[in-house]
Amino acid sequence: MGLLEIARLIIEKDNIAVVTHVAPDGDAVGCTLAMVEGLRSLGKNAVVISRDRAPDNLTFLKLYDEYTGTSPKIPKEAGLLIALDCGNLDRLSLDLDSVGTVPVINIDHHMSNDMYGIENHVDTKASATAEIVYRLLGLMGVTITKSIAESLYAGIVADCGSFSFESTTGETHIIAKELMETGIDFPMIHRILFKTRDFARLKLMGKALQSLEERMDGFVTFMYLNAEDFNSLSISDRDSGDIVNYGLESKTCDVSVLLKEAEGFFRVSIRTKSLLDARAICEAFGGGGHVRAAGGNIKAADVEDAKRQILMIVERMLPDGRCD
Repeated sequence: MGLLEIARLIIEKDNIAVVTHVAPDGDAVGCTLAMVEGLRSLGKNAVVISRDRAPDNLTFLKLYDEYTGTSPKIPKEAGLLIALDCGNLDRLSLDLDSVGTVPVINIDHHMSNDMYGIENHVDTKASATAEIVYRLLGLMGVTITKSIAESLYAGIVADCGSFSFESTTGETHIIAKELMETGIDFPMIHRILFKTRDFARLKLMGKALQSLEERMDGFVTFMYLNAEDFNSLSISDRDSGDIVNYGLESKTCDVSVLLKEAEGFFRVSIRTKSLLDARAICEAFGGGGHVRAAGGNIKAADVEDAKRQILMIVERMLPDGRCD
């Protein structure tokens, strides 16, 4: 469905819940808070639904304190649920039983989206769902205030790697320009999202880099963090998302993999440079994501088994298949 039709459907409702995926990232939180603030500016009763807290590097966003992770149920009075940046129903950060008969509008940019809403708008050319929400709010007649712009800008730059990923388009830059014109402190946003970490995160990065190894003549790099790495620093595994990017800095690397130990499986984050599709690699073991950034969970006897499984997938995708 087109955005204009979705805008009309939303405007018809007065009580609206907004949700995104589990373990929300910058785009998920940014577009959710922008949507809620925009709806309220139109006189709607809009609420954030989430069983997860927002990352603490987003505290500068106006409605951050409403993203507490303690509101997993949709209010009984809700007449609509807007699901943002989430590829399938099972990954929504809420109690699914509370959805009931509430209609769901699904707005996303992931190619792997299951089209689970009564109405769906999935724009895979958008660098971030925040781009889509920006256009949608405009169609709804919402004035983009400085605080809404901060949420949207944070979402966009978080998902397009500060305009460095291939998903970045001319439209991305045009929207960023218009958001900047509201007076947001964009250098501060970039500094907080990409150049600022607390001491525990820096220590965690050090542990990951100590585990860095090359495979396939340097074509693939692996890093590994076990449960003790997180426990010793009193840090959640959600605070490790960007570490995987460092593996790509090796000259010969095209596939960087970060493995994180969980109970009975490993969480996998993958980034690629140019030759292979990160999403396709992750889909081979039930994950998903984007061409250059993807993830999922893989069942393996141990970390070496997880590495072997991933290397076999990579090998199959190369025309001159090779694996050590």
